[in-house]
Amino acid sequence: MYKELNEQLAVLKEKGRIYEKWNNRLEKLNQEEAEWKAKVQRRLEHLQKEQNDVDRLNGMTLSAFFYNLIGKKQEKLEKEELELMESKAEYDTACQMLQDIHEQRKEVQRELDEQSKYRFWENDYKVLWGKKENQLLANHDELRQLAEDLEHLRGEMKELKEADREGERLLSALGRAGDALKSAGNWGVYDMMGGGMISTHIKRGRMDDAQSALTEAGRHLKRFQKELEDVKMAVHADLELGGLLSFADYFFDNLFVDWMVQDKIRKAESQVEEGRLTVRRTLHVLKNEIRDHEREVTQIEQQYRQYVEQAD
Repeated sequence: MYKELNEQLAVLKEKGRIYEKWNNRLEKLNQEEAEWKAKVQRRLEHLQKEQNDVDRLNGMTLSAFFYNLIGKKQEKLEKEELELMESKAEYDTACQMLQDIHEQRKEVQRELDEQSKYRFWENDYKVLWGKKENQLLANHDELRQLAEDLEHLRGEMKELKEADREGERLLSALGRAGDALKSAGNWGVYDMMGGGMISTHIKRGRMDDAQSALTEAGRHLKRFQKELEDVKMAVHADLELGGLLSFADYFFDNLFVDWMVQDKIRKAESQVEEGRLTVRRTLHVLKNEIRDHEREVTQIEQQYRQYVEQAD
């Protein structure tokens, strides 16, 4: 039933493989060409330097006069001429390699030009694949079920990732709040020991930072709770919504001004840390679920593809 489509798909896939082979080879040759061009330039510069060294010794230069004076001009000249010959050999080798790459590029480009009609083979393959897939979906319940399972899992995975992102934002805000409260508490101790106006000012600044971070955390917490409600059906473990809700009640039902008292600051710091632990545990569950969903999606995608490819 699908013999003709299968043959077309097989031919197109093979032609595409050949085209990609030549295209990849051309990309590698382009890279090699750039590297050897740079080598040729470096070796040319070195060759010119060696030539200048020889010319200076052969000319009426101060260095030539000096070596002639001490009786070592000929020895120095022979050494420089040897280095010039070595440099010339290296330059010639680089030029030869570059020329060889040019020739290879021409051959590969000719092959690609002959295969140019398969440049967009993937698009053509997808069209044929879609044609066969639609015919199969119309007549095969098993494939339709796989498609539905895939769609469901992908939807759940999207919601899980959204919840995970919001949880990470909440965790980050709580981290900033915890750092600010810890700093405020430390400055509070210093203040009680007679730190003066400066320590009081710094302490209040840290409390302002904590207030800002906790306000942000409150926004993310509400969003996180909403996202968790959306994914409860997809998660095969208990999410600590109760802990999160009680944590929220503590912070957002108390006046921040009360926390200016030192023991209130320490208690708030402790509560923030407990909140962070709760969020981390919840995120751990979410990340495990995301990994499980990804594995399941990959497995069903493979089954789906094999079903379409092998149907005849």
